[in-house]
Amino acid sequence: MLVSCSISQVESKHDPTIVETEDDSLPSEDDSLVIWWQQSFVSEGNEEIAGLVREWEQSSGIKTTFQLKSEALDEKLERAFAPALRSNMEEGNAPDIVTIANLSEIVSRLAWEGKLADVSDVVEPIRDSFYPGALDAVHYLNSTIDERSFYAIPMGITTYNIHYWKPYLDRLGLTDQDIPQDWQGFWQFWQDVRDQLHELGENDITSFCITLNKDSSDGTEAFLQFLYGHNGKIFDREGNLVLDRPENRQGLINALSQLSTLYREGYIPPESMEWTNSDNNFHFLDRQCLLVTNASLSIPVTQKQPNNPYTQKVRNRYMNEIVTVSNWPNTANGSPFKIFVGQSFSIYSIIPANAERSEAAKQFLAYLLQPENLQLLIEQEKGRFIPPMPELWNISFWENENDPHFSAVKKLSSSNIQPYPGTLNPAYAKISKNKIFTTALERVIQEGVSPEEAADDAIAQIQDIIDHY
Repeated sequence: MLVSCSISQVESKHDPTIVETEDDSLPSEDDSLVIWWQQSFVSEGNEEIAGLVREWEQSSGIKTTFQLKSEALDEKLERAFAPALRSNMEEGNAPDIVTIANLSEIVSRLAWEGKLADVSDVVEPIRDSFYPGALDAVHYLNSTIDERSFYAIPMGITTYNIHYWKPYLDRLGLTDQDIPQDWQGFWQFWQDVRDQLHELGENDITSFCITLNKDSSDGTEAFLQFLYGHNGKIFDREGNLVLDRPENRQGLINALSQLSTLYREGYIPPESMEWTNSDNNFHFLDRQCLLVTNASLSIPVTQKQPNNPYTQKVRNRYMNEIVTVSNWPNTANGSPFKIFVGQSFSIYSIIPANAERSEAAKQFLAYLLQPENLQLLIEQEKGRFIPPMPELWNISFWENENDPHFSAVKKLSSSNIQPYPGTLNPAYAKISKNKIFTTALERVIQEGVSPEEAADDAIAQIQDIIDHY
């Protein structure tokens, strides 16, 4: 196994050479299976997948070239990773497997263009093992044959979470039972808490750490939740644009109005317009906000430390002070909030349509999807991803009833779920890339454009994208 990485030195019975390079033209062993794997934030995750690749190579006898990809994440991947993948595909030098995070929109587009292999024969034998919503998220339309099928395999999913600081409620004599579950009441509650704290002299804290930077993926994800919270839908289940319908247009207007008002009234920090994807995490952990919205459990797990005399303060934050809510408030019309699955923070494996060793690739993915292997991989991500299969929750790592965050996302992921817009229509990739919604919000905040005008301009831009897709 030829390993291209700088952190996981895994030797092979075929070739013990470690090549430390990010060159996509790196030569592989003759007839070897070529795997590109996006490098994890967590070193243990990188080591675990490298070990699983090595074990599979030894048991299968199939030579393997394994490369960890350490390109910058989020919006930079659109510029760095995706063009390299597409270029290699077009030149006939595609890897056999690519596993990527933060790129569900690119996956949708590649499936639409017919550049991904149908992996139904891997999925169907174990279809009942997955959460239905996890598979809905990878049931893409291939425009070259005008049919939907499975063109990716979910290896780990995420929920978009709400976290808050419990000590501030304690200070005011409030509990989680006092938090309203209707949309307007929920957000107003946290505004009122901030106001009461300010009256007590706690002037350094505000209500919401919500990223509003139009160029950040966090900003796009946050806006999508508020759009849906106001019952605004972009596409129907068949992928048709419905945002221009009166009820959905009004939902867009209301989302723009609510977020811009929260910002102008100081309930969202002014610097949120400039935040990168990690800044909301830092500001929340620094107790500058009561509540934060964020994908994955990346915020609380920074406080999950081994139990020893030196970590008690940090462990107390994890166990008793930071709360992960187990459900979003109901939408504005009173219906339950459906969690998006397949959003851009999940992790998927794909096989390029022109992969030379597609059958071996499918064999490897089937091996990786064996519960004991997939669980090892997810565990080493330390909660960044959660299992796409219900049975994987039933082990000690997740079943710790004393872990408030794992139990919350377990409930959240098993509740009402819906596919990400990019699954319904691949044009969403360009809608997201063009920052249409977050630019509309920026115009309302910074230019004084009315929510109605910004909404209509956004809908017109989206319609133009659909017309030319």
